[in-house]
Amino acid sequence: LPLSCFPMNRTGEIGFQNGAALVFSRRGQDIELQISSGEGFPIATVRPVRIELFNGKERSTVYSGYSELKKSANGFAAKAEIVVDGAKLVVTDHWSVQDQSPSLLRSLEVEGSSSKAFMSAIEFEFKGHKRGNTEYFAPGMIYGSTDNLTPNAIGGINVYEKGGGKVWIREDRLPAPMLAFRFEDGSSFSILESNPSGQTTLMDTHTADAQTIIDENLRFGSLFAEQKDEILKVGFAYPGSEGEFTYRGVTYPDGQLHQWRKRYHPIKDGLTQAYTVTFELSHYPDFQTFYSSEWNKAFEKLKPQVNHQDIELARKTMLSIIPDLVIRKSGKVGLANWYDATDPKDKLVDDKAVFGFTGKNLEMAYYLLYNAELDPEYKKLACEIIDSFLDLKVNPPAGEGYYFDSGRPALAIPAHNHIYLRSYGDGMKVLARAYKLEKESGTDHPAWLDWMTTFGEWVLGQQYPDGGFPRAWKPGTSEISAASSASSYNIVPFLCEMHNITEEDKWLAAAKQTGEFSWASGQKNGRFVGGTIDNPDVLDKEAGTLSLEAYLALFETTRDKTWLHRAEVAAQFAETWIYIWDVPMVKGDPRKEWASGVSTVGLQLISSGHSLVDNYMCFDVDEYAKLYKYTGNKHYFDVAKILLHNTKGMLALPGRPYQYRAPGWIQEHWSLAPPRGKGLHPGWLPWVTTSALNGICE
Repeated sequence: LPLSCFPMNRTGEIGFQNGAALVFSRRGQDIELQISSGEGFPIATVRPVRIELFNGKERSTVYSGYSELKKSANGFAAKAEIVVDGAKLVVTDHWSVQDQSPSLLRSLEVEGSSSKAFMSAIEFEFKGHKRGNTEYFAPGMIYGSTDNLTPNAIGGINVYEKGGGKVWIREDRLPAPMLAFRFEDGSSFSILESNPSGQTTLMDTHTADAQTIIDENLRFGSLFAEQKDEILKVGFAYPGSEGEFTYRGVTYPDGQLHQWRKRYHPIKDGLTQAYTVTFELSHYPDFQTFYSSEWNKAFEKLKPQVNHQDIELARKTMLSIIPDLVIRKSGKVGLANWYDATDPKDKLVDDKAVFGFTGKNLEMAYYLLYNAELDPEYKKLACEIIDSFLDLKVNPPAGEGYYFDSGRPALAIPAHNHIYLRSYGDGMKVLARAYKLEKESGTDHPAWLDWMTTFGEWVLGQQYPDGGFPRAWKPGTSEISAASSASSYNIVPFLCEMHNITEEDKWLAAAKQTGEFSWASGQKNGRFVGGTIDNPDVLDKEAGTLSLEAYLALFETTRDKTWLHRAEVAAQFAETWIYIWDVPMVKGDPRKEWASGVSTVGLQLISSGHSLVDNYMCFDVDEYAKLYKYTGNKHYFDVAKILLHNTKGMLALPGRPYQYRAPGWIQEHWSLAPPRGKGLHPGWLPWVTTSALNGICE
């Protein structure tokens, strides 16, 4: 029907919550679409049908408006036809309001065949917006500007080296298949595929380098943003190409490619496409409120499900493997930093025991003490592990652990030649908890307290006047080797624990000053960097989780709700790294390490700049549960349940060994983008179990 048949202020519109609307209008034979504000001013031009064609050598793009528009029960049905070499691409779009958001359900059917291949898309064009004044949000990848991204990351500064650039992201690389934008005036626009399939093929997931693939079984999309001068084009495309930068499937820099990974469907008679995309148009006072709110809307639409596990069985089974893994050598007792999770005959374990980051020896000792009722040997073993570290000089620190063969000090990453604040923050905070646990049960360990105090006195002397701490020092000295203070939050829980043990104000005063510094240094804007020691000062989820732990420690020590608010901001950032949709494995893939049928909901991206995922946030079940307790916000409880249960989905248990050597084993990481379901190695590191135990026991 001609649009003139409808009253323009009602039936020719699909409304947003803020009063703006998608407005249909006729120009010649085409029915066009634009977003208009509540006052009627145009906000964006909508190109409902964008088709990219590929003839095997060259690519071309065709745009089309609608040729037909009909009123439906809850919106509009619109139609377009694109002719390609005698074949037709017949597009039927159903526009409606779903969950208070404008929604597009697209059905595309091919009539006839052609030697060409194609990709379909919907595109929105916004004018007057430069990259520098537009804040992007791609969960687990881009937070605002290009800051704290490696230059060749997807969305990194090298995308825009010529003044414009394109960011196309495969949806399996995103914890939620969404992309959102906040403009200089506070207005925002977001796109979400609300019913993703995500299916792919063996060729797609096994192709590490950027190649073009044409296959009708590619059933995943891409979110895109194309910037040129002050024009920003954003949208959703299907199937999902990726570029200008893409990832090979390993960590950077080797895994970052300045190439296009193009994906097409053949123009084949009877082929169909179907996808549902929802849109949000809103206004937010700041970036943090913007991305956390848009994430929560995506969470409500995608409705991630809990994959319930036998948590008590998981606890007992994970602990049961530890005594047999302990190495006794050179008068020391500890766990190596790496074991093969699949092959019990593999003797290529790491040659050192470390207490922070991935090694977690002191943390494992704490959970052996915590669970000593399961086995009386656990307490003895815990004390042996802790005592093995007490000879390590900590004023200044000589190392982060020791070598088994010689007992000499060892570093978490020897090639870096750094003593990391993160490593000592990890180790000392949990030793303080072990000291308190033993004290409460009637056993005093003055040597433990002396060792912690010796380190604590040294580290207090390292605090910058503004409250920050260096990232790292040269071993055995107080010489700073990495001056960045972006990871200062790592030491806060230890300082709070020392205050609680000694009741001395100096510890809490330093912790509060560091908390204030971290908040003022970017975290108040919702950006958290510097968590992992192997990727310095980039956006990563561990920066969010460790800051969450620090702010909760300050809140529980002071009961000042300022810290509780800051804990919520950190939690909201960290949550956006959690997959809230199930990415299916490829049937019959002999290389995959993630079992078919096991939900990927609950896995989390590790860091920006690559797409490996792990279960690290199983550590944070208690933090989200505490936020629910302190705020009454049930959403935090929902997140806690996912982190408690779903992160055990690939844990080997009695009756489901998977590919692992015995019950209790699980590997460190995988990938959900190519190579889907596979990690870089089948290794187990102590952090894998201690993080799970923290989430269960605390």
